[in-house]
Amino acid sequence: MIQKRPWHGVEWSLFIVLTGSVLLGLLYALLHMNENELGNIFLTIAALLLSYGVPFLFWRPNYINTTCYPISVLLTGIPLQIYLSWMQEDAYLTINCPLMVIGFLTDRKNAWWAVPISLVVMPVAYFLILHRGMGVGELFSIILNGVLFFAIGLSLQRVVTSNEKTEKLLAENQRQYYLIHEQNNALEQYANQIEQLTLLEERNRMARELHDTVGHTFTSVIMGMDAVSYLIEAAPDKAKEKLDVLRGVTRNGLEEVRRSIHQMVPKEGDMLLSQQLTRLANEFALHTGTQIRFTTVGEEFEIPKQTKLSLIRCLQESLTNAKRHGRATSVDITLSYTGDRVGIRIEDDGVGTEQLKVGFGINAMQERIFALQGTLQVSSAVGQGTVVECSIPAKRWVVQ
Repeated sequence: MIQKRPWHGVEWSLFIVLTGSVLLGLLYALLHMNENELGNIFLTIAALLLSYGVPFLFWRPNYINTTCYPISVLLTGIPLQIYLSWMQEDAYLTINCPLMVIGFLTDRKNAWWAVPISLVVMPVAYFLILHRGMGVGELFSIILNGVLFFAIGLSLQRVVTSNEKTEKLLAENQRQYYLIHEQNNALEQYANQIEQLTLLEERNRMARELHDTVGHTFTSVIMGMDAVSYLIEAAPDKAKEKLDVLRGVTRNGLEEVRRSIHQMVPKEGDMLLSQQLTRLANEFALHTGTQIRFTTVGEEFEIPKQTKLSLIRCLQESLTNAKRHGRATSVDITLSYTGDRVGIRIEDDGVGTEQLKVGFGINAMQERIFALQGTLQVSSAVGQGTVVECSIPAKRWVVQ
């Protein structure tokens, strides 16, 4: 197995120990050989350097071959050790430090052959070749030394592996921490945006509610007060009755505003839509002197309160515009139930216009209707009045 990575600090330490052991072996050879064996000295030095240098072809920074390194150590180290032992009976064991590196590089893939060869086959072969004067105790000592150095390397590997796992876990925890921190910041920003949008939507809703309710009520009251101004001298009793009615309209309008502020639907929420629209149209007709004809088409069924409220506001705004801007004298209202939709059509006989200006009221109607996946159409022509049509999908609830 080939690993292309830099050396760990432990591997640099092993390199220093291994180099020191080779220098110690050279010193040992020089001290234990006679001057007459000069040729043997040079051969010993060459063998030591060869056994030292060849394994570094497979164990160096940015290139580590965990299979070839043990093989190169065995192929160069065992002959060297045999040679040194042949030259000197108490030869220095140069193979121990490389065994420590082999232990460090051993993994599950090469352990099955590296361990028995390094710790059993090599000492036995060494014993069989150099059996002169060597007993079983010395063989056991060689095996014990090899196991000791191999175990040191293996322990160092476990320490390095554990540190790497800890560093990776720490890095992953830091990455997760930063990720969670960024997500929390994004959620906080999103929550702030939602809060701002909710506040804006609520302000718009309140503005629409107050515009429709107050505008409709004030239009009715103003028209009624105009009528009272003509009756106050000609028919004081009728003027007084009219004022009483207008007082009631004002109180109802105030109550409607309060209900809007408290985010409530109209008080008659349990009434059928046709009943609420009829009451609204009759009150408007009474106070403004407008002739209103109300018609219901289709079999009426109960609809959601939000849909009902949107249609009520649509009628309020349309009646107010018909009287205020169109100066209409009559209005035809048609409430229709077809399939899973409910719609309302308001047609007046006002002055009309060729260039219809979309104001706050129509925008408010559009927002309400579109929010319920409905449609709104407003058409007008000079001398032909204005037509407002809105249609909203509504789940059919059978009225018992």
